[in-house]
Amino acid sequence: MTQARILFRADASHALGFGHVARICALIEEVAAAGHEPVALFGGDEAAIKSWARDRKLPVRVGTWSPTEVMQACEHPRVRAIVVDGPTIAPAVLPKVPPHVRTILIDDAGKCGLDVATAVNHNLHAPNLAASYPAARQRLLGRRYLMLRKDIRRYTRGSCRPANSARLRVVVTFGGSDPVNATARTLSLLPPDRPLDLVVITGPGYRDDAPTLSAAISTATSAGHTVDLRRSPDDPGALFVSADAAISSAGGTLGELAFLGCPALAYPIVRDQLLPARLQLLDGLIAGGSPWLDTDDATLREQMRSFLTDDTARSHLRARALATADADGARRIVDEALEGL
Repeated sequence: MTQARILFRADASHALGFGHVARICALIEEVAAAGHEPVALFGGDEAAIKSWARDRKLPVRVGTWSPTEVMQACEHPRVRAIVVDGPTIAPAVLPKVPPHVRTILIDDAGKCGLDVATAVNHNLHAPNLAASYPAARQRLLGRRYLMLRKDIRRYTRGSCRPANSARLRVVVTFGGSDPVNATARTLSLLPPDRPLDLVVITGPGYRDDAPTLSAAISTATSAGHTVDLRRSPDDPGALFVSADAAISSAGGTLGELAFLGCPALAYPIVRDQLLPARLQLLDGLIAGGSPWLDTDDATLREQMRSFLTDDTARSHLRARALATADADGARRIVDEALEGL
C-alpha cells in the first residue's frame, strides 16, 4: 500500500499561543505511528516554532502558508487528508481543498458551517455542540478525543500524587507564550500564608520582560516562596507529575493536568478559553475560572489563598478532573477520521 501523506496546518506565536500546534503535535505522532507520513505546515513565530519542534524532534515546514501555497501542497499525489487547526485558517483553506483530500477541522468554539469530512472538538462541553457543525459528516466531540502529546502520555494516568505537606510544590504555567503576562502577575500576588516551592514554566513564545519577571520573582521570594524558573523545558510532564498543584491558563494544559492528576487553579487568558473554563468550574474540575483580565488583584489573591490552603478541596478537584481524561484521544481521532486511507 502506498504511504498516505497527511498535511497539518496551524500557527503559533506570542499572541496566538502554542495550543494549536501542541495538540496538532499529538496527532502528528499518531499519524506517524499508523504508518502515514505527516507533513507539518506551521506559520507564525518562526524562531519559536523551530525551537519548539527541534526539542520534540518534529520536522516542520515554517512559512507564511497562504491558501494558495497550501493548495499546492495538496496537489502532491500521496496527499490524502489535511488537518487544519485555527479559527482564521480554517475558513480560508478548507473550502478550497480538492474533493479527493479528506478534510479534518480541529475546533473549540462550534458554530461552524464549513463542509468538512470530520470536525473534532476535544473540550469537555463539546458533545453539546454537535448541531453547531451542521455540514460535518463526522463529529468527534468531547474529552474522549483529548489530544495529549507523547511527552505527557508517557506517564501513567493519575501518576501525579499530590502531597499535603506544609510546603507545597506548585507549577505555574500560562501556555506557550503568556500574552497577558500572567506569570509575573501570579508571582506578585501569591499570598504568604503557606510557603511554596514554585516551578515557573515559560514557553517558547514567551517574551521575557526581564525587569517585570525578575521583580515578580523577588516579590514571591520575599513572601517566603522559592522559585525555580524553567524556560521551555524538554519534559513538562515530569514537572507536572512531581507537583502538588498547578496555577495555569485554561487551555490545553488543563487536559494534561487532568490526565496526570494534578489539581489546577486555572484562568482563561484568551477568548476561546472562556466557555471551557466556566463549564469546568461548574463541574468541579478546576478552581478559579474567572477571566484573567477582568479579575482584580484582590480577588485573584484570595482565590490563590483558598486553593493553596484547602487540601480537601484540591483533592476533590483532582478526582473529578482525572475521571474525564485518558491517553487514547489522539489515537481515536486518527483511527476514526483517517479510517480507510
